[in-house]
Amino acid sequence: MVNDFVIQKPSNVYLQNLIDYYYFIDASVEELNLKSENMIPLPRITFRYFFDHPFSVTNYTLNETAKADIVISKISTNKISIRPLTKRVKILGAHIKPYALAFFTHENVSKLPWIIKTPDLFEQRAKSFKEKVDKCSAPKEMFGEVESAFLDTILSKDLSTIIKAVELIEKNNGNIEISEVSRNLEISNRTLRNHFYRNIGCSPKEYIHLLKLKQTVHQMKNYNDSLTSISYSQNYSDQAHFTNSIKNITGLTPKEIREKIPDFRFLQF
Repeated sequence: MVNDFVIQKPSNVYLQNLIDYYYFIDASVEELNLKSENMIPLPRITFRYFFDHPFSVTNYTLNETAKADIVISKISTNKISIRPLTKRVKILGAHIKPYALAFFTHENVSKLPWIIKTPDLFEQRAKSFKEKVDKCSAPKEMFGEVESAFLDTILSKDLSTIIKAVELIEKNNGNIEISEVSRNLEISNRTLRNHFYRNIGCSPKEYIHLLKLKQTVHQMKNYNDSLTSISYSQNYSDQAHFTNSIKNITGLTPKEIREKIPDFRFLQF
């Protein structure tokens, strides 16, 4: 149990390359002191099943609100908040590598909606998954059903280019020029950008911004480094650039995020 969550890595060796981990939470809204919460966008896809305790999800960038019960959320720089619609939080989820959604659909990921209703993507298989999970009595059993569902729906594709691009960017902690990534892969900047939009849903530049945001929040949460020190460690040219970059994605300044760190949870959309 970590921060009220049960967490487990994938058992299947192949899925270990696509999924960071599965998680499960079951607690009252009162226990979590959860009303409405702004999300910190992360460079990861998320899958969530809310059982009989759906959430309201609002995308302020698009001015849209949706009811979430079994959904997949794309990588996005949109400003989003969530709110429980019942008195309980019960979620079975998975945090998935940025390119993994492309293994589950032939669609251009950038053309998919900002929040994907799983039945729309997987049809009858989503209904079957729900029925099986509802019969499980322990998180370990539920994780097994998630893993089986992923293995049953995964497509055979060659995504080696986008996988190498993401690995190169993350290996350099986002401190790499787009042109250098292209040169390493022996493709043009335009081709690289097309790979990102089709298989991840955002541009390479947006992905780097999200990666840097993730690293920034990690530093804020786990270390007492000054914001100036963090901005330099993330290779921002100056404090103003650091502040503007973070605020453009989250709507909050780095100082405001640091103050709210205890309020942010793992229910990332």
